[in-house]
Amino acid sequence: MTGTRTTVLGTTIGTAVGTAGSVALAALVARRLLAPAPYRATATVRSSTRTEALLDATRDTRLPGTYGLQRSGRRERIGTVLGVDGDAVRRAVTDPVDPGVWEWDALMADSPDDVPGEEPATTARTHVVHVHGQSFGPRQVLRGLAVWRSLGASNTIVDTTDLPLRSLDPAAADRVVAAVRAARANGAERVVLQGWSAGALACAVAADREHVDGIVGVAPLLSVASALRGAVRAAHLPAAVGSLAARIASTPLVCRLAGTHDPVAVTAWPDRSTPTLLLHSTADALVSADDVAAQAARPGVTAVAFHTAPHTLEWNEDPARWDDAVRRFAAEVLPTP
Repeated sequence: MTGTRTTVLGTTIGTAVGTAGSVALAALVARRLLAPAPYRATATVRSSTRTEALLDATRDTRLPGTYGLQRSGRRERIGTVLGVDGDAVRRAVTDPVDPGVWEWDALMADSPDDVPGEEPATTARTHVVHVHGQSFGPRQVLRGLAVWRSLGASNTIVDTTDLPLRSLDPAAADRVVAAVRAARANGAERVVLQGWSAGALACAVAADREHVDGIVGVAPLLSVASALRGAVRAAHLPAAVGSLAARIASTPLVCRLAGTHDPVAVTAWPDRSTPTLLLHSTADALVSADDVAAQAARPGVTAVAFHTAPHTLEWNEDPARWDDAVRRFAAEVLPTP
C-alpha cells in the first residue's frame, strides 16, 4: 500500500472514529437534558456561632444567596456569604449549626406543608398552576409558592415525573391545560402558569392552546437547541456536538440514542400573546441571553435578570428580589377589580 493510500485510509478511519465519538457525546448530552439525574452535593460545616457558620469552600457553598442544609430529618437555613478565607467560606445563620457533613439543599422545602403561608381552603379568584422541570420533580416549584400564597392565590402543582419525557413530554402540556380548566370550573377567574426550566416550556405550549392570564417562566427553556449548545459550551465540548444533540433529541428513531422512544415534539417557545415574566440568570448556561432578549422584545414580556445563579437557582440568589418581581408582575396582569 502506498504512503498516499495509507494516509487517506488513516484519515478516513480517523474521521469515522471522530464522527462516532461526536455522535456518542451528542447522545450523552441529549440524554442529560431529557432524563437528567438530580444534582446532589454535600457541605461540610467546620464550626458555627449563633450568627455565622464556617464551611469548606466548594462551588456550591460559595454561591451568593440563601440555601439549606439537611441531615437526619433536620433542616438549617444558610444565608449570605460573609467572606471566603482560603479553603473556607463564612455564611450567615440564625442559629448554631452542628459541625459535620450535611446535604446541600437549594430546594428549601420537601412538601407544600413546609412552605410559609396558608393555602386557601377552596380555589381562589386567582389560581396558579406550577410545573417543574426535568430533574427534581415537584419539590422544585415550592420556592415559588409562598409569594402567591401571600397574594391570596390558590395553587396546583402538576407532576410530570411519570411521563417518558417528563415536562418535555407532549402529555405535560395536556396536564397543564387540564389543571387550568379544572381551576376555572372550580371558580377561578384568573389563572397564571408558573414553570421552571422545561416546565416553563410546557406552560408556553399549554398557553398556546388554552387562554391564561399570565406566565412566569423561571430559568425558562426557551429553545432546546440553545440549551444544548449552552451545555456543550459549558463543558468545553465542540459546538457541533450541541447541534447534533438537538437533532438527536428531536428526531424520531434517532432519539433512541438518547434513551427515549419518542422525540421532543416542541423545541422552542410557541406562545406569542400571553403576558409573561421571565426570571433568568446571566450565569445560566442553558438559557441563552439572545433568546431572552428576543422574547423580551415582544409586547407584554418582562425579563428580570439575576447574575450569579446556576440554572433554576434565581430564587436562591435573592429571594426578596425574586418574590418582588412576581408581585409586580401580578399587580400588572392581575389588577384588583
